[in-house]
Amino acid sequence: MADIGRPPSALRQYAVLVRIGLASALQYRADFVLTAFGAICYEALSLAFVGVIVYAFGSIGGWSLVEIAFVYGIRSMGHALHGVLSGQLWATDGVVREGEFDRYLLRPVNPLVQLLTRRFQVTAAGDIVFGLVVLTVTAVAAPVDWSVGWVAYLVAAVVGSAFLESAVMLAIASLTFRLLVSSPVLQVADMAFVTFGPYPLSVLPRAVAYLLTFVVPLAFAAFFPAAVLLGRTSDLFVPIWLAVASPAVGLLLYVAAVAFFHRQMRHYSSPGH
Repeated sequence: MADIGRPPSALRQYAVLVRIGLASALQYRADFVLTAFGAICYEALSLAFVGVIVYAFGSIGGWSLVEIAFVYGIRSMGHALHGVLSGQLWATDGVVREGEFDRYLLRPVNPLVQLLTRRFQVTAAGDIVFGLVVLTVTAVAAPVDWSVGWVAYLVAAVVGSAFLESAVMLAIASLTFRLLVSSPVLQVADMAFVTFGPYPLSVLPRAVAYLLTFVVPLAFAAFFPAAVLLGRTSDLFVPIWLAVASPAVGLLLYVAAVAFFHRQMRHYSSPGH
């Protein structure tokens, strides 16, 4: 028999608070729609820029426009889910420095869950619509012999991409407990994902490609799973098994980032002290 007094799990807490946040955001429907539409326009301009670059050169490293668009589709949808999961990490500096985190410690809810759900990330709604459309169109156009197994792997790759980007941002945001600031480093990491995420990293100098694999693990977010699905494993610069394991890498890194957050939380000092 379940314990009646047992507190809800962190996952259930997260789901409940996200639902409440979404309901709150929808109270201002015009703002919600315009903000989401703005996010769609931003992503569309980003994709258009990638298209112009590829069109100008015909291909990049032998990757066609459709193949690169497929990489973009995986990264775009993963980024959209990351926005729902971890979009509020950008507010960590203010939450810690202004003492908002004090309230998190007094409530019977996981402090990290409270941070991640402090508000609903409205731009993520637009990102999800755009990402889903792009991923669907590019998946149909991509030269992939789709099967149930490959579709399942694509879904796992997108989820893993979301967890991976969230893991990187969460690990950086966790440093706020020690340094009281993390937003400049968050901006650098975000710029790396935006700048290099849509492209096959095999075209970069090997040192840069390794940097974006083992220091900032961006390659696991889209390039590796896309190369596996497209059958372009000859472009990989890591063992094939490691590229195939990209979804698991994202999940494992997120688990490690959560543990790192709770360890760094011990260094929190209330500004009221």
